[in-house]
This record gives sequence, C-alpha cells and structure tokens, in this order.
Amino acid sequence: MEKPFNSYKNVTFITTLNHNVGDDFVREGLKYLIKQKFQNQQFNFYNIHKHTPITSRFGFESLRRNRIGKILDDLLPSSFTKDKILNADLIIQSGAPFFWCHDIDNNHCFANEWYHPLIKKRYSQTQNVPLLNLAVGTCQAYHSNGVEFCEKCKQYITDFYKLSTVTTVRDSLSNRILSNINLPTTVIPCSSIFAVDEYGIVGEKGEYIVVNFMEGGAHYVFGQSIDFEKWERTFSNFYFEIKKKNRVVFVCHDIKELNAAKRIDPQGEFFYKKDDYVAYMKFYSRAKMGIMNRVHGAFLLAGFGKPSIIIGNDTRALMANEIGLKCFFVNDVTKELLLANYEMLIKEVDHYKSLLFDIKHKTFKNYQNIAFEGVEI
Repeated sequence: MEKPFNSYKNVTFITTLNHNVGDDFVREGLKYLIKQKFQNQQFNFYNIHKHTPITSRFGFESLRRNRIGKILDDLLPSSFTKDKILNADLIIQSGAPFFWCHDIDNNHCFANEWYHPLIKKRYSQTQNVPLLNLAVGTCQAYHSNGVEFCEKCKQYITDFYKLSTVTTVRDSLSNRILSNINLPTTVIPCSSIFAVDEYGIVGEKGEYIVVNFMEGGAHYVFGQSIDFEKWERTFSNFYFEIKKKNRVVFVCHDIKELNAAKRIDPQGEFFYKKDDYVAYMKFYSRAKMGIMNRVHGAFLLAGFGKPSIIIGNDTRALMANEIGLKCFFVNDVTKELLLANYEMLIKEVDHYKSLLFDIKHKTFKNYQNIAFEGVEI
C-alpha cells in the first residue's frame, strides 16, 4: 500500500543535463509516471549529470570536466556537501543505452564513469533506498544478437541488476541480453512518450513534415561499413522530392546536425534550440509526421499520436518496434523506400494516431504496475 502524504520526498535521477534532449525526454516522462503512481505524495526532483558524477554533490552542478571533478570528489569528504544519492528517498537510473560492449574500440559498459562513484561509493552507504533501472536499452551494431558481450560486461550487468529494485528495458535486444545471463525483466516502451504529458503539451494540427538527418544515420559506426555518401545522397533526393508539395522542417538536436542540414539545403527551414527540451516538445507538437534518424524525436512525436519512421545504424533504432513504427538499417534505405513509407504515413495518419494512443495507454499501465512494483517512498 502506498504511504500517505506526510512530507516531500527526494527523487534523484542518474541522467544527463544540457547534453542530449533525448535523455531529457526519457527523464521527464518518468517524472510524469512517478507523479501519477504516487498521487498522494509530493516530490523534490534532483538530477545528476552522469558524465560528471561530482554533480551528485549540491553546489557542483555546473562542473563539466570529469577529470577535475573526479579529483575533487575523491578529496572532499562526504560530509563536506549534501549529496543527491545519500539524501535520496528514491534513485532512478534513467533510460539511455545501458548495455554496450565493443571490443573494436575497447568501449564497454562495465567501464563507464559513473558506476563506481555513484553506486559503489555512494549507494552502498544508503539503507533501504529503492534503486530503479528504468527504460534502459542497448547501443550495439544494428544487426546484433547480443552474444558479443564479454564476461566483465555481463558481470557488471548482473551486479547492477541485483542492486536494483526493478529493471525495465525498452528494446527486445536488452531483454535477450538479460535472458542470456538468466536475469528476467520486462520490455516496456521508452518513457519518453510521456514527456509531453509532464508539461501538459498537446498535439496540434500538423503544420509541417519533420525530417532529421545525421551523418551515417547515427552517432557511431561500430565497425560496420556504413555508406555515408549514399545515405546523404538518398536523404537529399527524398527531401527535395517531398519539399515540392509540403512544408518540410529540419529538426536538429545538436549543432553538427544543423550544419549537415544546412549543407543539404542552405535555404531550408531549421529548428535548433540548444538543450531546450521543452522548446523541442512544442516544436514536435505542431508536426504532421517525421522521417527521423533521432530515435527520441520519433518517440516525442509518438507521444502526440503522430507517426514517423526511423533510419539508423545501431540497435537504438529498434526501439521503434515496441510502439508499432518501422525502422530501417541506413545502408538498406533508398529514395523509393523513403517515399513509399512517407506516402503510407500520410494516408494512415489517423490509423497511427489510434494505434499510438492505444500503445501509450497500455505502456502507462505497465509502468504503473511493473516499474514501481513494491516501491514505497
């Protein structure tokens, strides 16, 4: 049974800040879900920028150089400052890729910069504080089956799983990776589809088609032979084709995407608001549909019942399967494929609105019944 309201409770998110609006969408969606679950409680929400773990200390939120932050954090006694982990009533590792293992560049999830200072060092000092690992996903080569994970990564995943009160994943590959090491979990679509509900932003009648272009289709390559030139040529040809009859706006989540978009069409329309995730929500609310490289742009659209397709080169794109959207490997995409799917979305926009809201309703119930199962705060 949920506790009656008696005081504010401190909820700490292990997330990122002023770094990636997709992470903001995930976190803000979880805030909404928490408030809906514990309606008789009031909260103080605090954020830790995981790439600089010293931001767990109050007063160090603006520090972004982790080398300096690590030295300071090791030198300063815990009693020197109040701390967002040590003073938390609930701790949430919020979304983002959690499972990755890449021998090609010696990049492994067990070696991340935040696990030791935040969990091993701080969380070990807390008692009976729930730790939730929610909406977590993979970031592997697009066609991965998960068998490439090394023993150190599997041990890290196991250790964090055992520390966590609840773990939910946002894609089927994450579920398979956990299943391979006998750790049961539940696949629930990413909480980012609820970010707009946290701010009461509703979808408006579509004014424009949203397109998002990333060089190579995503952030990384992971040893795959990605044809960068073909993807840019394919996207450009598709873009100018649909621009003949529609208002089309580039949405750019970072400056690199803005520069790439301006290279494709110097006279185009562009939306870029550095780190202002609420501004992005309002922008997406006025869209008709999207052709996206950015997965969380597509999920923001889905939160309004607006459809999109996702083109990527890693397993983050496969999150689309959980909300009934199509995704494609960037090397397989042609202008004709994009046009065919674009026409399909235009014709079936009402169908997708019904489908996406139905999925959103089921997802809400799963978060309420599974993600916060047994949690008392």
